[in-house]
Amino acid sequence: MSANTLADRLEAFKKSDEERHEFINNLIEANIKLENDLRTARSDHMDQLESRRMWQERAQVSEANLKRTHSEAFDDNLISQGTSGGGEAATRLLDNIKSHIQQYEGAMNWKIIVRVYANLEGLLKKYAYIDFYEEKRALRQFVAGFTQSQPLFDFVDAGEGKERTDHKIKEQLNLFINNTQCEHIMLGVAHDNGYLPTLDPYKNHPATTSRISLLQPVQLGREYQGLPFQVVEVTKIFRTQALPCGKPFYKNHFSTTPVFKKPSQPFLSQTQKPALAYDLTTRRPVYPGPVLLNKDDERVDEYLGTQSQTAVANLDARIRSGSKLCNFYHLRGKCEAPGCPYSHEPALQGEELLALALRARHTACQAASRCRSTMCVYGHLCPYGDHCTRGKTCYFKKVHHVDPQVDDEAMDTE
Repeated sequence: MSANTLADRLEAFKKSDEERHEFINNLIEANIKLENDLRTARSDHMDQLESRRMWQERAQVSEANLKRTHSEAFDDNLISQGTSGGGEAATRLLDNIKSHIQQYEGAMNWKIIVRVYANLEGLLKKYAYIDFYEEKRALRQFVAGFTQSQPLFDFVDAGEGKERTDHKIKEQLNLFINNTQCEHIMLGVAHDNGYLPTLDPYKNHPATTSRISLLQPVQLGREYQGLPFQVVEVTKIFRTQALPCGKPFYKNHFSTTPVFKKPSQPFLSQTQKPALAYDLTTRRPVYPGPVLLNKDDERVDEYLGTQSQTAVANLDARIRSGSKLCNFYHLRGKCEAPGCPYSHEPALQGEELLALALRARHTACQAASRCRSTMCVYGHLCPYGDHCTRGKTCYFKKVHHVDPQVDDEAMDTE
């Protein structure tokens, strides 16, 4: 064998060794990569198993969707306590829910979520209507206290309009009823027949009827009484009487039998056809006074009647002979001002009382259309209506735009 042949074979052996070495290195690298991938996959798998076990243990949920609309509200005493009242309400509600769900297996390990949806601005207006206006700040503090007191409790302002709250409640129900980890749902909607169609798909299936309970409202709707859902009574949390529906007004403080005259056209001044008419001449006034609203929730004034020139002359004569008359004493039946400098006795009667009321109306209320005080005797509409020629110098210029027509929902004939 020649030297050249040996050299060629040696070169071939070297090349083969290099290829074998490269192949082995590739195998080792591929094996290392597979081992790393396997290790990562095993770690991910273990994390998923641990997460699954954790959520299986923790995600046994009792979802309490509480809809407190204008007709259903928390107890006034709790609201008046502000933040502390909100915390107390949340604690009482949690205790009531725990008392109810203890009948279910494993309920001691359930996490309880509470969502309260409401039109907060609407609630503030309702409380103003029932002379709870001074608690406006307390209501907001109550909401904050309720939310802060329990980590899974939320009081949500759904915004203006009943349909916004309804939408929230219905979507929450759809979300949790289809969640297999949600064990039970409690709904505070049984005062509103508008939710009956929402519950229809679930009332004929034992698997869902056993998972839904209804909170006992002030007055359970008749249509709800035949449903297969359990009704749960909660105590010492909500009002024992529903807030008024619609836009109520406070009944006439001048007569125990007010006369209502629905107009064919809005009244614009004391000389035009009234939106609501009251007989002011027959009785002494009694607190509280009426609060009437138009369709924009702006305060308007009730029609008082037409004064006689004789009554005006008698009123002026009394003022000239003594001191100015106390509007609140004569028109609202009481004066709480210490050392009031204005005349109280003898009390005005009949047409002179009407003349004083009309004179007070010519003083513009500082709160204007926002006023909700039942004691207010001042004007909330320009007494000259569309005939006012004073323009920017008019004391009532802020309310020149106000529609004087009382909203139909504000009329109460009971």
